[in-house]
Order: sequence, then C-alpha cells, then structure tokens
Amino acid sequence: MVPISPKTQRSDAISPEDLFIWMWLVENAGLVQAAVGIVTALVWFVYLQVLVSGVRRQRRTEILIHLGGSRSLDGRLFISNLGFEPIYILEILLTLRTPYGERETSVADRTEIAKEEVKNPVATTSQGPLKSGEFVDIGSFDDLLQRAQRNTSDDLQADGVSRVELKVAAISAASSAVVAAKRQFCITFDAGKCRIRPKTVYATQIRSWWGRCRLKRELEMELEQ
Repeated sequence: MVPISPKTQRSDAISPEDLFIWMWLVENAGLVQAAVGIVTALVWFVYLQVLVSGVRRQRRTEILIHLGGSRSLDGRLFISNLGFEPIYILEILLTLRTPYGERETSVADRTEIAKEEVKNPVATTSQGPLKSGEFVDIGSFDDLLQRAQRNTSDDLQADGVSRVELKVAAISAASSAVVAAKRQFCITFDAGKCRIRPKTVYATQIRSWWGRCRLKRELEMELEQ
C-alpha cells in the first residue's frame, strides 16, 4: 500500500470557504431556485419583446411623399410605399393656405386629363394598390393646384398660396384601419420665380389614434361633398 503523504491530504481537503458556500447553497436552495426562475423569465420577456418589435416593424406602414424633378410648379410629386406590406391609396387631400383662409379638397382624380385622351381608366386617378417598394406619380404641383381649383370653384393662383399640405390616406394589407402620411411645402416667389421648399426632410406618419380618427372624419366629409 502506498502511503498518503500529508501534502496529498491537504490538497483533497475542502477549504472552509468552499464549505461555507456549499452550506449556504443548501440552506438557501429555495431562494436560489427563485432567483434562477426570475432571471429565466426576464430572458424570455426580452426575447418576446424583440420578437414582437420585429413583427410590428414588418407590419408598420411607411409612406413617402417626395418632390422631384424641380423645385418649381412643374416639379413632380411621388408617393412611395416603403413598408413591408402593400397598401391601397384611398384618398389624397390637398390643404392650401391662402390670405382668405385654408382650403382642403381631394386631388386624387386626374381631372386635368381630357376624356378623349384617356386610353386606360386607371390613368384617370391616383387611387390604387402599391406594393412594397413601388411608387406612383400623382402629377406636378401645378396639376394639383388646377385640380383644387376645379373642385373648390375658387380662383386659386400659385402666388396667393403660401403653404401646401399633402395628405395621403391608405389601407394596409396588415390592418383594416386607415393609415396615412402628410407633408407640408412652402411656396415663395423671388423675382417672379416660384420656389417650393419642403418643411420637413420626410413625410410625417399619422399613427396616433386621434390623428387617424380625425382623418377618418375628413374622409367622411369629403364623401358628402
């Protein structure tokens, strides 16, 4: 038999610190299990929040209103769908600020196109579906002013308009609720030349409950006209 040296006995012995930790774990086993359960629940909660945020981000609409080609009255206005889900454009409302007050009217229909020039009925309106990443040209600024003049029977001139707000209402494939975006443009004249300047870098999304309810009332009022 090989004798056990004192050095080996000392290395195999449990130190007082380890013994204290072991006894503490035994005495507080219930507390340790509860702490592990809480940490596990927190991990799953964070994971669930990340998952829900990803789903909401995929279903969230993002409508872009962009002025391109020119910063004058012949500049074209484009509506783009940057969301993951397709949308259907229901209505396009134009609000004009003049010295006599504000005027709001629909400019979705291309009333500047003569009936004899129409080859496809789809070309007579800006309403319709937009897939993810698609855009539609709704006309120039001058076209929108002409449509507003026809709908309101007002003598609207560009030099009498100081600010324009374009509002796009749509239905998302992910939800039956109305989704919308708006963007304002300032109109100024310098030496007889018209300059149109957006007030914001990109369109403001109307996501709040109050904003969507107000927009719904505006659409209902537009139907009664």
